[in-house]
Amino acid sequence: MLSKVVYRAVAILTLNAIIVFACFELFAMSISKVKTLSATSKPTEQLELVGEGKARETVSYYATQDWAKRNWHEFRLARKQQFYPHVGWRRAPFKGQTIEVDQNGVRLTPGADCSAKSFKVFTFGASEMWGTGSPNWGTIPAHLQKGLEKLRPGPVCVTNYAESAHVSMQNVIMLLTQLRSGNVPDVVVFYALADDIYSAYQSGRPGVIENLSQIAARFEGRKEAPAVTIVDRLRGTYSYSLIDQLMGKLTIAKPQQEDEPTAGTLVTYESMGIDTATLSDLIARDYFGGYKIVSALAQEYGFQYFFFVPPTITLGNKPLTSEEQDMKRKEESQTAHHKLSTSVYDIVERESSKYQHLYSMVHVFDPYDSLMWIDGGHATPVGNQVIAEKMLAVIQAQSSGQK
Repeated sequence: MLSKVVYRAVAILTLNAIIVFACFELFAMSISKVKTLSATSKPTEQLELVGEGKARETVSYYATQDWAKRNWHEFRLARKQQFYPHVGWRRAPFKGQTIEVDQNGVRLTPGADCSAKSFKVFTFGASEMWGTGSPNWGTIPAHLQKGLEKLRPGPVCVTNYAESAHVSMQNVIMLLTQLRSGNVPDVVVFYALADDIYSAYQSGRPGVIENLSQIAARFEGRKEAPAVTIVDRLRGTYSYSLIDQLMGKLTIAKPQQEDEPTAGTLVTYESMGIDTATLSDLIARDYFGGYKIVSALAQEYGFQYFFFVPPTITLGNKPLTSEEQDMKRKEESQTAHHKLSTSVYDIVERESSKYQHLYSMVHVFDPYDSLMWIDGGHATPVGNQVIAEKMLAVIQAQSSGQK
């Protein structure tokens, strides 16, 4: 008799616990939905800084720019990708006040006059050339457009074929698709290297796309993630998320030490046991291979070409602001990536004299003590203008028969 009473009491307590948890989960879910709707349903009214990349959004440069919140808000809305033949992905069409992407995934270059008689410039690269952190008018291609309009008679058309996370080979393939269709430029500008390094850092292999293992797993219909535990399932609930957020407001997080284990060990070339020097040589060889392909295409199709090695905050001799010093420390704290990047840059710099149309931009910001960076690799619109002016000087010099 006593056991029946105990069982009944346990059953009632269990049922009550389930009901309480279900109610709390519904409450937490409603809080989450409200936050999501407030961040996305009214883009013309709600421009809070949320989510990924918040640190660079709050760089002091943006505090004086009335377009800044709008730009970062539109940047998040415009991150949707769509499949694009041969190169894998490009952004979906998007039209905002500061960011506009056409039906081919190409970002708008203001003022570009792309008529039949235009002087055509194709620009290629990753997010640095695409213009992360800048409105349409503040990208490198936009500054090239304005500069060329002053230097040349007649219409000028600068097309921004860059795309976030694209490596050099994707840029070469994008150029090939345009040439094959009969869209032949007068000048081609390549501005890439960082993403080639990062993709190799992830996979231990040169010349592959970023996030290769995840994309391959999805394509092959297999799961990369380990078996899901009960704790993992709890972490996936709205209740856990809400409690975690509340606890985060009440506690001070302990900084992650480099030698501490994490929930999921990061797989990199180092954890695979691959030597930095060996991988660096392979990355550089692959990069120069892309250069040679473009050189051959330029000879066949009759266009000028320029390869610019992008600057990075960890190299060069720029007098860094206090904000930039923090950015540099953050980059250097990623030890394996920093070692690989420095090694590749050393090789490319050392070998650059063998390639007539290859120019280093590592020291482009050395004369400036004002803030130019928003993170380790992306510049402000002012920084983009400095970069574009350097490119224009090189293009002018070579067009005049100078090196």
